[in-house]
Amino acid sequence: MRKLILALFVLFVTVIHCTYAASVSVSYTITPEVLLPGDYADITLTLTNPTTKDVTVNSVVLKSNDLKVEPKSIYSVGTIPPGGSYSLSFSVKANEKGRYNLEVDVSLENGSLTQNIQIVVDDSFPSLVITSPLYEGEVNDLKFYVSSPVELKDVKVEALFNAVPKIAYIGTVYGGAEGTFKFIPTSDTLRFRISFYNGRNFHEVVKVVKINLLKAKDVELNVTPPYRSLFIGDSITIPVEITNLRNDEISGLTVRAKSELGTFTYPAEIAMLQPGESKTVDFKFSPSKSGNGNITFILTYSDQFGNVYTTKRSFSVNVVDSYAVKLTNIKVNREGLQTSVSGDVSNNGRSTVYNAYAVAKCGEYRTDYFIGNIDPSDFQSFDLPVKCNRSVLITVSWSNAIGESFEIHKTVDLAEELPGEVETSNLPLIISAIAAVAVVTVVGYIVYRQLKK
Repeated sequence: MRKLILALFVLFVTVIHCTYAASVSVSYTITPEVLLPGDYADITLTLTNPTTKDVTVNSVVLKSNDLKVEPKSIYSVGTIPPGGSYSLSFSVKANEKGRYNLEVDVSLENGSLTQNIQIVVDDSFPSLVITSPLYEGEVNDLKFYVSSPVELKDVKVEALFNAVPKIAYIGTVYGGAEGTFKFIPTSDTLRFRISFYNGRNFHEVVKVVKINLLKAKDVELNVTPPYRSLFIGDSITIPVEITNLRNDEISGLTVRAKSELGTFTYPAEIAMLQPGESKTVDFKFSPSKSGNGNITFILTYSDQFGNVYTTKRSFSVNVVDSYAVKLTNIKVNREGLQTSVSGDVSNNGRSTVYNAYAVAKCGEYRTDYFIGNIDPSDFQSFDLPVKCNRSVLITVSWSNAIGESFEIHKTVDLAEELPGEVETSNLPLIISAIAAVAVVTVVGYIVYRQLKK
């Protein structure tokens, strides 16, 4: 109500005030219209002759018990011609809040007149209010509104706390104007220093504003593991969704993964996330040993002031004591004096096996077989010629999707299988002799029959 009355008064005094006597009229303007305690007001008094004859002004005297007036009187003003005017300026100073009356007595050659000027001194402006919600623990766009019932010039608002910018330049305020700071709240009370000119009077006032801090949300890591049971040497893809639930933008996001059971691809980086924005990054995990353990994802990011934050998300996995690749259907094959070992390489994992290779070693003897890629739940066969008389070591090596290399081994005993280890037998010679005798007997019989004829 008080500000409404003050505004109505300002509207009233902004109009040029006029008082008429028989031979002269008096009008005045006040700058500024409303004073703060200690302000000077500059008043311009204009005397106008509306008649068709000269008017002589003897003196102008200003009277007030509560205001400091400079000058207090002006004598020998002179003659104002018909239709002419004369202006004179003076200033008043008020030290206390209140409403004051300034009496202006104009002495004319043929009479006098009195003009009363009301001076208003108020200490309630300018005001400052916060217009945006504020959240604890994050960078806020603090929006404020400065209001004044009179025109203020060169208005600056300084944040008396850690904020960017430190000073907001508003300029001219008449009615109201907005400004913005960026800051992280550390208290529920904010202090501002407002500097401005009211007319030719410079002021600095400190405003203390009580704020209500809302509970802030964090950056969320959403991890959905596709499998909880894994094979050694396999590779699985784990998607990680990062959502910025804060009300400020964050930047320099880095997501790392770690586990005592295996290795991951390189950390993933995201340049920036706006409030409410989400992005998904994929990690590939390669188990290297069996056991129960945790997979942990660690996110680090920075706010607009360079403050670094960290958040984590973990889940448990089980790596069984078995490789994703297996050797099956191992056989020893002989054809004449040639011996080979064959078998199947099965991929029991959930990702493709790359560059599978089978190698047979026996002493210094070595032979290999390139198998190639094997899809999940598929197999490829190999056949390795060997020249050994006891045992051969079969090794299958491969790489998974992140480039980790693994190998499995199997020893095949050939001690009782190769021809060089089989005992000598006379049975083939006996069979050959019997066959030869039979042939000779048949041939001799045929010849005998021919001779007898």
